[in-house]
Amino acid sequence: MEIGVVGSGTVGTILTQTFSRGDNEILLSHAGGAASLAERRDEFAANVQFGEVAAALQQPLVIVAVPFSIVPDVLRQVADYQQRIVVDVTNQFTADFKKIDTRPLTGSEVVAAAANNARVIKAFNTLPHELMTGKVDGPGRRVLFYAGDDREAKKTFAALVKPLNFRPVNLGKLRHGGSVMQVGGGLGHTAFVQLDEHI
Repeated sequence: MEIGVVGSGTVGTILTQTFSRGDNEILLSHAGGAASLAERRDEFAANVQFGEVAAALQQPLVIVAVPFSIVPDVLRQVADYQQRIVVDVTNQFTADFKKIDTRPLTGSEVVAAAANNARVIKAFNTLPHELMTGKVDGPGRRVLFYAGDDREAKKTFAALVKPLNFRPVNLGKLRHGGSVMQVGGGLGHTAFVQLDEHI
């Protein structure tokens, strides 16, 4: 799949490296432009290219890995996402790690409202960033919680992450699933591994 990653910080970098292990083409972007990433070429596989944010936002699947406070402005650069998938990996913190109150909406509902006509998936934000690779020490697969309002988009997302050693667990819609995944929801900074049981 063609994937655009918006944001090249710690999370954007790790998720770019993670998805590049699959049969995907990744376009990694940064607000400073493609040229600002050139010196980092050796960090990424050959199926990762550098591009502008505007181009990354046009990919069939877009991963948003920028601070929550600027997500709406970033996403509104596109007038119509035409049912493309947007993956929200953010947590609703300020730059100095104070919680942003989005009530009565969940954080991902705020993201969905900014991404006109997109199918939004909430995922990855419950994992410590070093575990977003999907790799585990020993047997088993990394449990990956996700939520979204579109059933087909969630099927596409689950099929995308399974080959990367994730065990995707559907928590329902953005209203409920997002509420338990976001800051203060109970699943934040958790790490589970599913083992195959032979009875």
